[in-house]
Amino acid sequence: MVGKIKNLSIRSKLSVQLLLLTMFFVLLAEVFIYVPSIINFRKTWLEERLAAANIAILAIEAAPDHMISEMLSKELLANAQVVAISLKQKDKRQLVLNTEQPLNITARYDIRVDSYWVQLRDTFKSLFHTHPHESLIQVTGHVNFIQDSEDAFIEIIFYENLLCEDMGTYSINVMLLSIIISLITAGLVYFSLSYLLIRPVKKMTKSVISFRAAPENATDDLSAEGRADEIGIVMREVGTMQNEIRKALIQKKHLVQLGESVSKINHDLRNILSSAQMVTDHLSSIDNPVVQKLTPRFVTAVDRAIRLCEDTLKYGKAGLEKPDLTSVNLCQVVEEVIISLGISDLENVRFNNKVPINFSMEADADQIFRIFLNLSRNALQAMKKRGKITITAQRIEEENIIDIIDDGPGIPVRIKETLFQPFHHSGNGGSGLGLAISKELLEAHGGTIELVSSDENGTHFRIVLPS
Repeated sequence: MVGKIKNLSIRSKLSVQLLLLTMFFVLLAEVFIYVPSIINFRKTWLEERLAAANIAILAIEAAPDHMISEMLSKELLANAQVVAISLKQKDKRQLVLNTEQPLNITARYDIRVDSYWVQLRDTFKSLFHTHPHESLIQVTGHVNFIQDSEDAFIEIIFYENLLCEDMGTYSINVMLLSIIISLITAGLVYFSLSYLLIRPVKKMTKSVISFRAAPENATDDLSAEGRADEIGIVMREVGTMQNEIRKALIQKKHLVQLGESVSKINHDLRNILSSAQMVTDHLSSIDNPVVQKLTPRFVTAVDRAIRLCEDTLKYGKAGLEKPDLTSVNLCQVVEEVIISLGISDLENVRFNNKVPINFSMEADADQIFRIFLNLSRNALQAMKKRGKITITAQRIEEENIIDIIDDGPGIPVRIKETLFQPFHHSGNGGSGLGLAISKELLEAHGGTIELVSSDENGTHFRIVLPS
């Protein structure tokens, strides 16, 4: 329920923000369009009045002695929607069409000026009606009916509120039209982006929330989207990542359950094998050729089974061991390995400890001992306790290079790729844990182990540790 509320909240926030932002930007664009359009509207409005004034002046010039009746004069002024008209020419007489009332002009404008900033200033003065109500203004413009009109101009006087009212009506119409356009545009953009962005984001949000609540449940499959754009790629990658994590979690759960079961089985099996080992001690004392012949094989099989159980339990319980670094004499460690494995008592095995007597390095003594014990035991098992093992060590620059070489039959090709993976058969009856444990311990020291070569002439492992 909480997930659904969050999902709706995210969706509504995105939707409202998208709608409001679209409307804001459309209205902002309309503002930039409105400013030049209102300037042009005012200029056109004044030019229309000046054109009517030009016609009125022509009517005066067509009359005898440039005299017209009072009635015609009022009609011409009313047609031009002005109070007074005057034509002025240099070195010539002036024609005036006026009223008998006294005129008090509060502002004068000249539309012959081409400066945009002057027009912008005059437009907003008129738009916000900075002068008193029903103020008279004078506007100067060009004369249309004179060929050489550079020295001639026409002036009209009218009430500014007429211009202000028309500009206000025009502004309201533009504002209403802008709002309608912004709503339509915002709606179209919203529905388009809602389909292209909001819907897949909503689906990904729902999937992520569901995945967080129950990672192991396959609730949504984002990888099934067929989109080829960036959103589709993100959805598929998120879906693939969820599937991989889900599989890993399920596998981990199964491994935990399997590990618990194996630990219980190993514990019981180890007790059973310990009892069997006690029986083998009595069998070896029976004076029977058949028993004497089969007992060593039986003892060896029981020993391997016990060692497998012990290695499995150790590997299952061990975490990442942090090495306790001290100064370790590697030559002495190798000698301890020889004693622990009882190699000195084996007639057909020769162990060459070619590590320099004073060869020391910073390492964990117990872990280094386990590493060389595992590698040496593997070599003995591979050679079937017949052959030669050689360990050498040298320091090159800032690295300790240690080589473990035996002359056994080599490692089978089929297990080379999984050589350092636990529980992969080592080919000599072991559990496959020795090399895996050794690799982990060396990596904890910042070192590495690699198989240099392995064939019918023997096997060569190399350990590299920082000095």
